[in-house]
Amino acid sequence: MIKYQLAKLAELDKLKAFLFQHGINPWNHLPLDGVNSEFALIAAGNASALVASAQEQTIGLAIFYHPNSLPENYLQFSHAQSAIYIAEVVVHKDYNSRGIGSSLLSQVIQRAPDLGAKMLLLDRHTENVASAGMMRKAGFKELSTFIDLDRRVVGNRSTTVLGFDLS
Repeated sequence: MIKYQLAKLAELDKLKAFLFQHGINPWNHLPLDGVNSEFALIAAGNASALVASAQEQTIGLAIFYHPNSLPENYLQFSHAQSAIYIAEVVVHKDYNSRGIGSSLLSQVIQRAPDLGAKMLLLDRHTENVASAGMMRKAGFKELSTFIDLDRRVVGNRSTTVLGFDLS
């Protein structure tokens, strides 16, 4: 059985190691300073880490920013609504293709109203087929695609932003 729960502060170092172990791939942009900033937001209570676990082992992780911490470059997609930004969704390599990523997204969607959010935003490399399927399965819709040379180094170097409207 898979359990989904918010991470405790004492788990953050272990979760950061999990993110680097299972989240690095050609599609994913994980600079150390950016990851450190995400975990600082979690420690400060401005973001959360949702953990999927099975038999006491971490098998999935979602990091989402609370509405008061929405990155400035995502304000244009929120249309002045209170929005959560989902920064990371990572699944343990041995548990891929089992719906854990989609379940993590669904869990964040369920928690969003408690944080005052009216929508959720996330992004992916345009050519990342696995992430596209996970996001589509969870109900996210494409909002915009653009060339993103600062974050993308493979393929067409484009980012697609997706949204989920709670209203």
